[in-house]
Order: sequence, then C-alpha cells, then structure tokens
Amino acid sequence: MATEVIMPALEMSQEQGVLVRWLKSEGEFVARGEPLMEIETDKAVMEIEAAASGVLSNLTAREGDEIPVGQGIAWLLSEGEAAPSPTVGAPRKQRPSTRPATARRARRIKTGTRTRSRRGRVRASPRARKMARKLGIDLATVTGSGPKGAILPRDLEAQEAASKKDAAAELEYRVIPIQGTRRSIARRTSDSYRNAPHISLSLSLDVTDLQARTTPQRRLTPCLLKAVAAALMKHPRLNAHLVEEEIREFKAVHLGVAVSLEDGLVVPVLRNLEQKGIERIQTELADLADRSRKRRLQPEEMKGSTFSVSNLGMYGIEQFTSILNPPEVGILSVGTVRPVPVVVDGQVAVRSRMQVTVNADHRAVDGAVAARFLQTLKESIESAAEAES
Repeated sequence: MATEVIMPALEMSQEQGVLVRWLKSEGEFVARGEPLMEIETDKAVMEIEAAASGVLSNLTAREGDEIPVGQGIAWLLSEGEAAPSPTVGAPRKQRPSTRPATARRARRIKTGTRTRSRRGRVRASPRARKMARKLGIDLATVTGSGPKGAILPRDLEAQEAASKKDAAAELEYRVIPIQGTRRSIARRTSDSYRNAPHISLSLSLDVTDLQARTTPQRRLTPCLLKAVAAALMKHPRLNAHLVEEEIREFKAVHLGVAVSLEDGLVVPVLRNLEQKGIERIQTELADLADRSRKRRLQPEEMKGSTFSVSNLGMYGIEQFTSILNPPEVGILSVGTVRPVPVVVDGQVAVRSRMQVTVNADHRAVDGAVAARFLQTLKESIESAAEAES
C-alpha cells in the first residue's frame, strides 16, 4: 500500500522543518521503524523513523530544503507499485508516514557541518545550501573552509561581502538570516512583549554565607535554584500559567533554565525541583546544559516549565530583565556576584551581593505578590539554615 512521506511536526508551534539528510536512498527498501531521515526544527535535530514499510520513491525534497509541515516529500511503495497521481482539492491523508525515533531507540544527533557528498554534489552544509539559494550564489564558485573542503555559511558571507566591494568603498556588512533557533526566539519574544504587560521588581541578595558553604558538589547556582523552588511553593501564583481566561497554579515546580547557544538559547526543564537535593540538581543541571549546547535535547525536555530562570552573571552583568516565556507568568533574572562595602553592626564590611529581578505578567500577578516572593527568596538565601530541604 502506497504511503506518503510528509514533513512531520515535532513541536506544537512548528510550521516548517529542514531536511538535514536522507538516511535511505531512493529505490531502497525501508522497513517500518527503520531510521528514514533527519529533520531540523528550531531547537533540535531529530532522527525520524518510517511508520510503514516500502520502497522509498518519488523524492521531491533535497538535503537542506526547508519544507512546510504536512507537505509530501516522498512515497513508500510496494514492489512494482506506482505513486498515486495527485488529486486536485483532495484532502491530504492524516496517517503519519514518519515518526520521531523513540527515546529507547533513537540515536541523538549532534548538529554541525555535514560534508558528505552524495550523487556528486558540491560538499556544503544544509544552512550553506539554503543561504546560497537566497543569495543566488552558485556553490561551484565558492571555496569551502570546512572539513574536506565543505562550504559553510561563513564562506558564502565572505564571498558575498567581497562581491559587494567597489571603488566607492561602500559600507561593509554581512548577512545573517533569521532562521532556526533565532527565528523561534524572535517570534516568541515579540508575542510575549506585545501580549503580556510586564512588571519588574529587583532585590539585592547577600550571598556571602551561601558562597562559603559551596563545594564542587554544592555550587551557588543549584543552591539558588533550590531556593527559588522553595519560594515558589510558598507563592504559587508565580508558579503558574495564564491560559486564556484562567490562571493555572501548579503544585510541583518544573523550572526552565535558560542556556545560551551560539545562535540563540534554549530552555531545558528541571522537573519536580521541590523534591530534589542540591547535589542532584547540580548533576541534572550540568547534564542538561551540556546536551543543550550540543543540540542533543529531546523536544519533551524543553516543555512543561512552570517558571523560568535566566542567569547572565557569568558575563559580569549586574542587573537585567528577561522577557516572559508564555504561558508562564514569571521569570527570574540573575546577575553577577560582586563585592560590595556594606555596614554590618556599625562597621563597614565587604560582602558578596547578587542582584535578582523578577518579571511577572501583570494580568495574573500583582506587584505585592512578586515582592513577597522576592522577600522569601532573600530570607532563604541569606539565612544560616541549609537551602535544601
């Protein structure tokens, strides 16, 4: 039975995906459940399995093509079977012909430059091919700087910049297409800032004593995240989603932690944080951050957060505000730790202080609620008691 292969939707908001590469050749038999292709979404590259058996035929998409979700790109046919002729106005079949590889069977794919040359084509990464089509550059005229001479986006940028230089010495620039993760960030932040009235409150925390208790297994960030979870349990209005006309307060804390990437950021989720100790939080946080930067997270690991934290302290930023991550109603921005002279018991002393800022959706959270949350967080951090439960 002929089964159409379509571009799958791996995320709720996904509108299109990039075909990174076919894992089977045209004319090759594919068994149900075998890896068929690799698809890149805004946040990850996923290996897709065939949901039916058949001979891979009638490929209409090439590696590097950006394809709308639901569009047909190939057929899986029985021996000797021909692909059905398209019927004008006929609805597309709803049966999925591909599926994401399961966590048990998937081999998680690391993104990066792919230089494999197939059918004699010029070696180039998928992003370079897409950029070349947009810029109208013939890849055969470009010298690649990647592995085995593969063409990378920077090679196209260099050639484009060189071609624009003239005797008038016009202003130089490079083209950076808004795509992938950056496009997703642009869309979500615009929607958030346009639709949610943000309120912002800041507070300075004394982390001198907390720093003195830190060890390789008990670092400052996990201690802070644990304290945030404890404060959210006492102020659940911030541990909530705003969905249409209702506020959904959650009984468990699933904390989204922003991780910076080369071309944007992702927000993996630490789940049930109120139940975990510092050492376990430290281990899970390190694992999620490492796999985030390698683009090896599964989509479900970036869903379901009830509150988010963004930390730019490692860059020396003292204070900043973050844009909400809908449908969440709160996000905490964490600045750097710096020595500050303060008066303690009538004497000037140098203490380590850290600025934190909470942004909240004013439709669901009043300023006093956000202020009480920050007070609770401050008391937890500055008290002599252990931060973990």
